[in-house]
Amino acid sequence: MNFIFAGIPILPISGPECPASKISRSDDLEFYFMHDIKHKTVDPLDRFIMRLNAAVSAAEMKAVMESSIKSLGYKYFSYHILQTPVLNATNETRHTFGINNYPEEWVERYASERYVYCDPIVGISLSRKTPFRWSDAIDSDKLTEEERCVIEDAAKRGIVNGLTVPLMSRHGELAIMTVIPDEKFQDSLPEAHLIHIISQFFHSCALPVVMEEHLIGSYRRRRSFLSAREKETVIWVSKGKSSWEIAKILGISEKSVEFYMESVKRKLEAVNRTQAVVKAIMLGLIQTDRFQSGDGRKATMAMPSRA
Repeated sequence: MNFIFAGIPILPISGPECPASKISRSDDLEFYFMHDIKHKTVDPLDRFIMRLNAAVSAAEMKAVMESSIKSLGYKYFSYHILQTPVLNATNETRHTFGINNYPEEWVERYASERYVYCDPIVGISLSRKTPFRWSDAIDSDKLTEEERCVIEDAAKRGIVNGLTVPLMSRHGELAIMTVIPDEKFQDSLPEAHLIHIISQFFHSCALPVVMEEHLIGSYRRRRSFLSAREKETVIWVSKGKSSWEIAKILGISEKSVEFYMESVKRKLEAVNRTQAVVKAIMLGLIQTDRFQSGDGRKATMAMPSRA
């Protein structure tokens, strides 16, 4: 069965001569299509890319992706940012934000039950770089009780037989794209390579938008998180000052400076001072270039020297 994508028939994309696992950048994709796919297949991909590039919000990107995957025989999709160095408290931290059209009930349950930490699909994605079908990657006999619970709970809501694409970014972000087939088209879906390519484009466009919206939301929730003294301390840390120097500047003890920074790290789930500063800036909690003294002048002062 041929699927219609953006109004034009889609040919299956397959063959060892151009494996999707080697495609990671838009220029690679353009080369791939111009040399290996007939012109009638290029057009719908171009349309998809143009629509996605025109989208300026997560909601608009969701609409583009939802209509596109449905034209290919899939009913649900989930773009899930799993890990990002800027926000991760530790290497074990897993996030649950992104873009999806899953039933709201499932989205809420997944978050409330913290399924991200026992979801076997997430576990597999952490160790693989290529797309995989759930039916091929999951060995039901080896699932833990918690993993089995996630799979069975998802199946009750029609989230079964998925195809997942791990997605990496140059700065260390890890995301996954999952598509769930419409049961009516289960036996005639296009090759996984096409979903891989679409997912790569979506990831390149959606990652900065989703991150920005998430950070803005976090800022609104945490805008009163840091006390005035904590903000002063982290601002001076961002300027490269030591605890001793900050203590002299603020007129407090060095032990107090350490106490305030530990509090900042705990509140922002940071593992060290550098990550705390980066998070504070990205969340809009501090603006180092606008830090001013009480009379409106920029806070520039001579550093005291140790006696």
